[in-house]
Amino acid sequence: MTSAVPNMAEMKMYANPSMDFTERLEGDVKNEIMEELREAKAAGASPEAKSTMSRISTEASVDDAAVAPVQYEAQNLEVPVVIVTSEIHPWSKSGGLAIVAAQYAYNFATRGHRTMAIAPMYDNYEGAFYQCTKSFELFGGVHEVRYFHHFQSYGEGKGCDYVFVDHPSFRRPGGLYHNLTDNQEYSDNLFRFALFSLAALEVPVAIELGGAPRYGGKVMFIANDWQTGLLPVYMVHRHRAFGNYNDARCMYVIHNLGYQGCYPLRLGLPGTMQYDNFAQLGLPFAALGDLIYQYPLHERTFEGDSGETLNLTKGAIQCCDRIITVSPTYADEIRTPEGGFRLHDFVAGKSYFLVGILNGIDSSWNPTRDSSIASKFSADLSGKLECKRYLQRKLGLKEDDNACILSFVGRLTNQKGIDLIGSCIHWIMEDNKDGLQNVQLVMMGNGEENFGRMLQWAESSWKGRICGYWGFSPQVEKEIIAGSDFFLMPSRYEPCGIPQMCAMMYGTIPIVHATGGLKDSVKSWYSEKESSTGFHVWPLNEDSLKKVIFDGLHLYFREPEELQEMRRRAMAQDFSWSRAIDDYERHFDWTMADPPFWGRRTKRWHGRC
Repeated sequence: MTSAVPNMAEMKMYANPSMDFTERLEGDVKNEIMEELREAKAAGASPEAKSTMSRISTEASVDDAAVAPVQYEAQNLEVPVVIVTSEIHPWSKSGGLAIVAAQYAYNFATRGHRTMAIAPMYDNYEGAFYQCTKSFELFGGVHEVRYFHHFQSYGEGKGCDYVFVDHPSFRRPGGLYHNLTDNQEYSDNLFRFALFSLAALEVPVAIELGGAPRYGGKVMFIANDWQTGLLPVYMVHRHRAFGNYNDARCMYVIHNLGYQGCYPLRLGLPGTMQYDNFAQLGLPFAALGDLIYQYPLHERTFEGDSGETLNLTKGAIQCCDRIITVSPTYADEIRTPEGGFRLHDFVAGKSYFLVGILNGIDSSWNPTRDSSIASKFSADLSGKLECKRYLQRKLGLKEDDNACILSFVGRLTNQKGIDLIGSCIHWIMEDNKDGLQNVQLVMMGNGEENFGRMLQWAESSWKGRICGYWGFSPQVEKEIIAGSDFFLMPSRYEPCGIPQMCAMMYGTIPIVHATGGLKDSVKSWYSEKESSTGFHVWPLNEDSLKKVIFDGLHLYFREPEELQEMRRRAMAQDFSWSRAIDDYERHFDWTMADPPFWGRRTKRWHGRC
């Protein structure tokens, strides 16, 4: 991901503020594309070139083979849903956001809402048809965007209008948000996603899709993460300020507050010609207070540095009608200095309009009908042993029915705790552990080179007992989850987490740090023994992780009946998207019942409450 919370020294963009922006943009795009094409051709398909991309797929794709029962009767099914996202499966994907956005589109549509999903057009998409062209004045120039439309039917007259916003700035041969060759954020991201947010707001009221009537001004926008942070800001300050979209609402979903979209307010040193980023956004001065964040003195980088930055996530938090994040515990964590990444006070100040809803997984993660694994199985676990045997054969591990397989699938970053697993490898492999030493370890993921090398070192050091795969395969991921005994997720923070849910569906017991969605989805053997579905690590350090792994091995080798009962409880959990969408619909109704954010604020300012 990109646009993580930076220091002021990290925010260097638009090197020549005096040059006309449109000219610089076209030149930058052309130069970046040509340079990336040359570098990509030279790099080929090396693991190093791919390691900056995370394409972990444990969120699963949309699967309509089974529809879970609806538990909440929605009161506003006649209100259309407009999902605005910077990526959406299967057209664009850098991580879990694309899958979650696709689930929103599918589930709100099948619930009965007229549903639209809007995303940038990063490439030519088959089946997406040109609708119209519109122009927007932004960053000192007039920019044309083209709209493309694809309707996906889900049967019974229900479906989703997928709308793609096309502009040259979105079409890059590298990552969606950053150059893959050097992992640097694109210098024009502020422009790209400001343009995208403006363009998305035009669709419901100004475009007839496929000849169907326009959606109109009474809709529920669901904006996702920093890339759409300007959407509620534009809605409040450019639309509601003139009486538009007063019947609409915007729910802003925080998928990971560690990535906020931070850009300098002014570029250039004090006393020199400075480039004013805010002035390029086409917003009234009143919006500056919602967007501006000032770094404290100890984080400023040079004499005269005012520490002022534009923070797109802060603007969204201030201007949206409701804040949703992806688990109840994470909703609590982002109100603290440790979990709020400097925005905790702003989140806490809007706590009344904040909720955490645990993400779901779709019904394709079901071992009773999963044809991609070696043997289907149910709660009797009769086929899980064959999945283990197949995994051992495929990955070059010693074929041993009695060995306990620990596994990790995830991004190779400090956030995911792969370094902690690395610090335990020698102990896992060599320590007697009171006779609990028959252990195998499987690790797979894309990410940072030093951790990729660590995986390769571990496999070469304990050949036949460790598989360390620096890369990613969705099929192998399924096979790892189905064939393992324990799944390791010692993430330092995890807003939701999906792999632990998938693992439980396959009777693979998660060992997780007690944080965010990991804490919400896994019932710990230490605190809820009779209903436990896994283990919590707390506090998170090497010694604690070793202790929990030891306790898991103890159950595996010496109390297998208790472990089997834990597996069955884990497989019986409800992590369906239907459960999650029930909660979304409930907050949808409450949000529609409240006055719009601008209405509350306007009345208060003018003394009419």
